[in-house]
Amino acid sequence: MNKWFFRTIGLIIVAAMAAAVSILPDSQLLLAVDQTRIPAYVVITSPEGTTNQITFADTLVKAVDEAGIALGEYDLLSLPDETALEPGHEYAVTITRRSRVTLTWSGFELDTSSEVISMGDLMSRSGFSDLDLSDGSRIEQNKTDSAVVDGGEIAYVNVDKKEVRTYETIPFSTVYIDDATLYEGKTAVKTEGQNGQRALVFEETYENGVFISSVQVRTEIITEPVQQVIRKGTKKKIVIAAINARTANSKVVSSFNKIKDLLIKNGNANYQAFADNGNGTITVDGRTFEYIEVKKRTITMYDGLECCLQKGCHTPAINHNTASGISAQRGLVATYGYRENGKVIGTALPLGATIFIEGYGLAVVADVHGVSSNPNLIDACYDAGEINSGAVTWGKRYKRVYILSLP
Repeated sequence: MNKWFFRTIGLIIVAAMAAAVSILPDSQLLLAVDQTRIPAYVVITSPEGTTNQITFADTLVKAVDEAGIALGEYDLLSLPDETALEPGHEYAVTITRRSRVTLTWSGFELDTSSEVISMGDLMSRSGFSDLDLSDGSRIEQNKTDSAVVDGGEIAYVNVDKKEVRTYETIPFSTVYIDDATLYEGKTAVKTEGQNGQRALVFEETYENGVFISSVQVRTEIITEPVQQVIRKGTKKKIVIAAINARTANSKVVSSFNKIKDLLIKNGNANYQAFADNGNGTITVDGRTFEYIEVKKRTITMYDGLECCLQKGCHTPAINHNTASGISAQRGLVATYGYRENGKVIGTALPLGATIFIEGYGLAVVADVHGVSSNPNLIDACYDAGEINSGAVTWGKRYKRVYILSLP
């Protein structure tokens, strides 16, 4: 049946009621016209088709229900649900089918409704399809693009990546180098070591502000460490033993016999020509000697007769002997010594050691002095009377001393 049929039926009913009213007296008019018996006419249009409904329902939503048309929670009527239906009036209503749609933006969820469209159209309408996802952010959906939205969900997951640095120390390394100027067992720092610093760079990933992971991506050197360089002594130690009177004389005599014929009186010196060859050797009057050590020392002078004159121990004064028993003379020197447990100990050089003093010449350690304030001092000996006569004028000087051999 079409709407014209329902309209015709409605008009017939209305006409019959009007005729009945015309033959009734005025006092009975209100009783004769029963408004509840006059229907309303409703035309309902939905995606499923058009339905014509004659109804005595008092509201639009009840009329739609009488027509057997189910309404979803999110369906939309073109007229308010509670529109009152007046008897004899005609109403046209359109039903728009809509489904629930959940849109999630960076963790914030919004429930809304939409006409039944494809997921692709929904993406376009929501603006999600225009988002820049080059930073790793993504769109998640619970249906394919071709599916019709029905409780569809679209979520924008904001991916944020941050670089985080953790700093740590780079320990310096240490290297040792041999140094012939230091005694064995001794060390000295040539270059101070310094720690470096580096940064471990991690990439942290957050999704919608929630921490997901951390991955190390690189290492950055802030400051390079400085290697520590330590000098390690390789020079042999000179062991100073107590003076043994039984052996000291023979050691001194043996060493002195090797140089006494090389001594040439030349004022304060015992040589005419000297050169340091720069290779661990020296040349004295054409003779070359290897040396163990070279160091500047304070040099003073004495002779055996002068010592006796100063002490006044003999009349007339005599030339004293050295601690080794040999008479004081050119080519002999005294090193610092002290007494310990009744024994005389040379603390600088042992008796019998052969040396060369710049400006004085070859010499053998044969005596001791007591200048404790300067144990490295060497007292150079001259022949008896040379100091008193003024033949030598050495005084006190600071010269290089080469150690040529040890007993």
